[in-house]
Amino acid sequence: MRRIFLIAIFLMGFALMSGAQEPDAAPVPDQTAPKPTIPAADQPTREQLLQLFDVMRIRSQMGTMLKAMPQAVQQQLRSEENIFESRGPGDQTLTPEQKAALEKVTAKYMDAAFKLYPVDEMLDDLVAVYQRHLTREDVEAITTFYQTPAGQHLLENQPAMMKEMMPETTKKMQELFQGIEGRSEHGIAAAEQVVQNTGG
Repeated sequence: MRRIFLIAIFLMGFALMSGAQEPDAAPVPDQTAPKPTIPAADQPTREQLLQLFDVMRIRSQMGTMLKAMPQAVQQQLRSEENIFESRGPGDQTLTPEQKAALEKVTAKYMDAAFKLYPVDEMLDDLVAVYQRHLTREDVEAITTFYQTPAGQHLLENQPAMMKEMMPETTKKMQELFQGIEGRSEHGIAAAEQVVQNTGG
């Protein structure tokens, strides 16, 4: 059971990092809060932003995202599990019982992790971010747009568009990862050969 737990932690960490990290995202130097870029007098109020979030259906979108994320992570875990098994020795293959235990462990910890950051807290953090980058006039204009038929039509179709996009994105990311992995293995093999040739 200890082995199952360790594998679960390893796969969860790898799946979450590979699924959530944007490839071009710059590293964050520290955890200090960014300074406001919009003067306080021009920042939208909390009430204005909550109205915008309501019109944009952000709360429901976040709720849907949180419900869908465990399944997405589980799929990624199964993919990483197959890679883990294929690259290890023969005795590293998991039995059906071990795989069931692994899924149970990961589901338990994912559920606990997502509950630690509820939607209300996400919205509070989102308010602070929007206040740093949007003025009151910006928020009023955006709210007005999303109240129009065109704005509502965009919101209604965004889930379907994202659903169509996700398989393509996942497929390309997997292909890119496999290419990078292959080049890394080739580089490691070449480095080992150099060491052997130099008698290291």
